[in-house]
Amino acid sequence: MPTIIPTTTPTSSSPVLNPTSNPDTASPMIMTPMTMAPATSTSGGLGGSWCVASQSASERAVQVALDYACGHGGADCAAIQPGGMCYNPNTVHAHASYAFNSYFRKNPVPSSCNFGGTAVTTNIDP
Repeated sequence: MPTIIPTTTPTSSSPVLNPTSNPDTASPMIMTPMTMAPATSTSGGLGGSWCVASQSASERAVQVALDYACGHGGADCAAIQPGGMCYNPNTVHAHASYAFNSYFRKNPVPSSCNFGGTAVTTNIDP
């Protein structure tokens, strides 16, 4: 009996990536352990750490990671929507930093602040 392979229609034109995937590379990434910087502040962050978008990451890669964080990642992104209290500055990196940190707070382990190399931890309150 022949095997029937179902076909599906994508619901989004954006790829769904997990926080450790890298949309700028075609080959699989080899993950290396992450270390956290020592905390110097305990107000607002996880042990004084925040997860923000890397300034060296491409805008395209950050946008893909932002889409993941606000979609499948479950970050609370209401504040970065138009009219939200953290909408400005209206830049991909600023919005991603907000979303990445929201995800990081929900998943408080060092590896949850990676997003394919587009995020870094900082001990400076953004």
